[in-house]
Amino acid sequence: MAIPLVNLQRNYQKYQDEYNRLLVATASSCQFVMGKALNEFEENFAKYLGVKYVVGVGSGTDALTLLLKAYGVKDKTVLTQNNTFIATALAIANAGGRIALCDIDEKTYQIDVDKYDGPVPEVVLPVHLYGYPYDISAIKRKFGAKTIIVEDACQAHGSVCQGAKCGSMGMGSGFSFYPGKNLGAFGDGGAVATNEEALAEEIRALRNWGGKVKYVHDREGGNSRLDTIQAAILDFKLKHLDEWNQARNQLAGQYRRLLSDCKAIVLPAEAPAGSFQNYHLFVIRLKDLNRDELLLKLNEAGIFAGIHYPVPVHKQKVYANMDFAAKSFPVSSKVASQIISLPMFPEMTENEVSTVCSTLLELLK
Repeated sequence: MAIPLVNLQRNYQKYQDEYNRLLVATASSCQFVMGKALNEFEENFAKYLGVKYVVGVGSGTDALTLLLKAYGVKDKTVLTQNNTFIATALAIANAGGRIALCDIDEKTYQIDVDKYDGPVPEVVLPVHLYGYPYDISAIKRKFGAKTIIVEDACQAHGSVCQGAKCGSMGMGSGFSFYPGKNLGAFGDGGAVATNEEALAEEIRALRNWGGKVKYVHDREGGNSRLDTIQAAILDFKLKHLDEWNQARNQLAGQYRRLLSDCKAIVLPAEAPAGSFQNYHLFVIRLKDLNRDELLLKLNEAGIFAGIHYPVPVHKQKVYANMDFAAKSFPVSSKVASQIISLPMFPEMTENEVSTVCSTLLELLK
C-alpha cells in the first residue's frame, strides 16, 4: 500500500459536491478577479485570525514581499532563520532589504535570536516552521519591545501561541494557500494579515498595479490578486480548518505513541501549554544514521516521506556571494542532514500511520 506525503484527492472526493457547486457559481457570475467571494473570504479570515484586515494576494511569497515592501525595508536589515524555505529570504531581497540569518533552536527548529551576534536588525521575520507556534516575545526580549516583527505564517494556519492565532501577533504576517497547506487553494494564493489600516491600504494598491483607482497609479506595484475562484474555495475550507487541524493532532499523537520507544528517532517538539500546533508537517530527526539512504528505502517500500528542507539558506547557490554564505550555522546545518517529514494529511487513517511506523521501525533494525 503506497502512502503519499500528502493526499489531496481524498479531500476533494469528500467535498466534491460543494467544491463543484462553488466552481460553477463563480463561473456563472463571471466575477473571476476581485469578485464578491474575495471580500467575503478576507473578512472571514480576518475574524478567524483576530485581526482587522486581510488582503488576498497571488502567493505566500507575494504576501511577505508586499508586506515588507509596504512597510519599507529597502536597504534595511531583516533577520530570519536559516532553515526556512527559500521564499522567506527571497521576499526580503525582492522588497529591497538586506538578508541577515540566524541559527535555530535544536528542539523546536524555530529561530533562536540568542544565537544572533550581528548588527541589530530593523525587522525580524520569524517563521512558524512546520506549524509550530513560535513565541515572538523572545524577539522583544532580545531586541526591545519596539522591534518590528513580521510573521511568516505560511505553514501556521490555525496554530495558536499563548492564546493568540499565529499571524496576528506582529506588525503583519504572510500566509500561503498553496494546495498542500492546511488551508489550501486549488492553485497558488496567499494573504497578508495586519491590524494596520494604512499598511493594508498600501498592500491593496501594490497588488493592483500600484493604484487604488482604475488607471490611476500612485506607486510602482504589480499584479498579485487572489482570484475569486480560489477565494470561494478557501472560504469554504476555512469553516473546516479547525476540524482538520484536530485530525492532524490525533495523527501526530499516534505517531508519537508508536515511535516513542525508538532511540534512533528524535520526535518533534510539542507546543507548550496554552498553545496549539497545527502539524502542517510531522518532522522527525534521525540520530547517527544515513538519512538519505533510509528515505530511499522508505520510498521503495511505498512510504513517500520527504525532506523540509535539505539545504539551508546560507548554502543556496543564489546566495553564494553573500557574507553569510561563509558563516557557520551548526544547528540548522545538522538538522537539515537528519530530518524526514512523514506522511501527514487530515484524511490519513490510523492504519496508514501504523504502516508508516512499522515500516520505518523495521528499516531502522
